[in-house]
Amino acid sequence: MKDLSKEKLIVMLSSSNPSKVRSLNEALKQLGIENFKIFNFKVDSGVPNQPIGFEILRGCENRNSALKNIAKDENIKYDYLVSVEGGFSPDENGLPFVVTYALIENKFGQKSTGKSLGIRLNREMYKYIREGNSLNSLIENIENSTDNKKFKGIMGYLSNGIYKRDRVDTDSLISAFIPLLNRDRYDTLTQNIRENKKV
Repeated sequence: MKDLSKEKLIVMLSSSNPSKVRSLNEALKQLGIENFKIFNFKVDSGVPNQPIGFEILRGCENRNSALKNIAKDENIKYDYLVSVEGGFSPDENGLPFVVTYALIENKFGQKSTGKSLGIRLNREMYKYIREGNSLNSLIENIENSTDNKKFKGIMGYLSNGIYKRDRVDTDSLISAFIPLLNRDRYDTLTQNIRENKKV
């Protein structure tokens, strides 16, 4: 992994959600990056509050595009644009999962997508979502609480606290950063594949 410990990285995050800010801090530290500055901005994802399927990454793309405009308008020289979006994604068998995606774009325009683990929803939950209802609101009613989306999230509730939102968002961010930070390993493995094909 490239040693970035001595470089001051400027990272723009497309959310003011405390959970996402904490998760980005934690992801960077786990990746061995200690010298960084996060600028966070509240921007619109341009997708429904409970995105499904391709809407999740579209939300990330829209958020990063908004960050680019902010960087241009405010003359911010960034190293990375970062967006995190949770949503619902059916797998290849049509089974519904709640997941989190992260999209990172560096200053050279190179993009990388990361994904968290997913927790399976039952079909009744998925139907409830597709009808425009909010599982987070329902969870808040059950637990007589507020702001479930900002803290535990649906995964936190379903896993009884094992997978709280911070952990899930952190995992998606690490997943997205790895191809950008370890490009040399990707290139080495790709080159070996090409050489083996020639044999």
